[in-house]
Amino acid sequence: MKKEILKFENINLIYHTNQGETLALKDVNFSVYDGEFIAIVGPSGCGKTTILSLISGILTPTSGKIYIDGEETRKAQKKNLNSNIGYMFQKDHLFEWRNIWKNVTLGIELQKKKKDENLLKTADNLLNKYGLSQFKNSKPSELSGGMRQRAALIRTLALNPKLLLLDEPFSALDFQTRLNVCDNVYEIIKNEKKTAILVTHDISEAVSLADRVIILSTRPGTVKKEVEIHLEKYKTPLKKRESKESHDYFDEIWKELVIYDKKE
Repeated sequence: MKKEILKFENINLIYHTNQGETLALKDVNFSVYDGEFIAIVGPSGCGKTTILSLISGILTPTSGKIYIDGEETRKAQKKNLNSNIGYMFQKDHLFEWRNIWKNVTLGIELQKKKKDENLLKTADNLLNKYGLSQFKNSKPSELSGGMRQRAALIRTLALNPKLLLLDEPFSALDFQTRLNVCDNVYEIIKNEKKTAILVTHDISEAVSLADRVIILSTRPGTVKKEVEIHLEKYKTPLKKRESKESHDYFDEIWKELVIYDKKE
């Protein structure tokens, strides 16, 4: 049996504003296991990104418990276990005044580990492995959109996190580039044997990348259904998108989301 990396146990989150209280998440329960690629989909405003913020420790649940590597998150934060979490955002957030090497090693620098030869070697090996070594001294503006996203992912991987959080990392790309980058990112994550959680509005993207899709309801968000994706015989996300089985999974998830829209 695979090791449980993350567990949400009866998570509730209430936002407090000047207008009053808003129940954002209600009784959210799910687990993520070592090496899984999970996608979270749901209607706008249902709490997808909020879940990533809870995992990373940016937000604290109103009630319920979150476990990372078997440790409740409040204890994990004290032990600095949250440093095992890497976050990849919608935009690559590469700094134009720094070359690619200095962008990729930024996390190492911020954690004051610039003299850690193992981490620097990891960053260098990743650049070599995924075709960016010749651009180490280039500025981000000299790279294509896909290469920039690859550099952003390598920056995240350079600190060797156990869990990757992907917050719509392809949404800023044009469709053709998006398809190519999906293939690249999927290959890198699988090659490096990382556990990943992707938040996306794109059902096809979720189906083509994930081993399992978690469907959230409208606000207050709760887990209404989990769909296991079995497309292992197709080696890339693009090949999965083109398969008949992929369309069947799309229809299954789409029908669930349409039901929630009608309830609003």
